[in-house]
Amino acid sequence: MKRPSIFNGTRRELEIKMTPMIDVVFLLLIFFVWTASFRVVEYLLPSSLSQQQGTGETTNPDEPPPEVEFEDIVVRISYTNDQPAWSVNGQPAASLPEVRERLAVVAEIKIDSPVILHPDETVPVGNVIDVYDVTRLVGFTQIQFAIAE
Repeated sequence: MKRPSIFNGTRRELEIKMTPMIDVVFLLLIFFVWTASFRVVEYLLPSSLSQQQGTGETTNPDEPPPEVEFEDIVVRISYTNDQPAWSVNGQPAASLPEVRERLAVVAEIKIDSPVILHPDETVPVGNVIDVYDVTRLVGFTQIQFAIAE
């Protein structure tokens, strides 16, 4: 003879109470917002090395270092005697590697300066693309093209 189960008569539906779960979520949210740090990131940490010795002048650790302002870098490309000629900000460059060296010097100082490529009308597109590639290889991202009206 089979013995009757004790769970047959007392079966109820299982109900999950969501109110305590919502309370826990809100308490966790309040905890993380309360403990979050909303301080401004410091640019310079105060130390004895950041003060100038002997002059009596001190640097303010709350101010970021001053930005170096540059004019736009203009690379002119001309075509004379069936040869390309380059100039960077009015200074002639003898070859494309020299253009790259000059742009690398500026990139070390300020990489986000805009570079304007200004080719003459007679310059083949391949020479303009070569200068564009050199500019990208150096690391500049803001490259613009100038056109003559």
